[in-house]
Amino acid sequence: MSLTQAVLSFGLPFLLVLLAGYGTYKLLVVALSRNPNPLKTARFEAGNIPTGEGKLWFPLQYYGYLLVYTTLEPIVVILFLAAAVPFYNNFILFRNLLIVLGSFVILMYPILYYAIRQINVLTYWGLRR
Repeated sequence: MSLTQAVLSFGLPFLLVLLAGYGTYKLLVVALSRNPNPLKTARFEAGNIPTGEGKLWFPLQYYGYLLVYTTLEPIVVILFLAAAVPFYNNFILFRNLLIVLGSFVILMYPILYYAIRQINVLTYWGLRR
């Protein structure tokens, strides 16, 4: 595969997705009006304008678990894909597999560390009174 084929097969779809997203953003900026009024910026609950303080505080107690799941799930998928690769006879495939898995672990470790710290914060588990 030549460099031109690689650029066209990987770079062109990436560039097209970015351009489509930017075009959609610009189209929405042009199409939607920018004149805020109190009715547009008011917060509504079930169609009624809220009055007073909310009755229940929504705790994010499972946020850390969600982060752990979304952090570890790509690594598990890559491991399942790696199980099907016959890398035992080819050192280059094994080296590339180790590079991919190592980069995933390095990129996901700070997120996993933050998620575990969020799980251990006990103030998120109680409701406000």
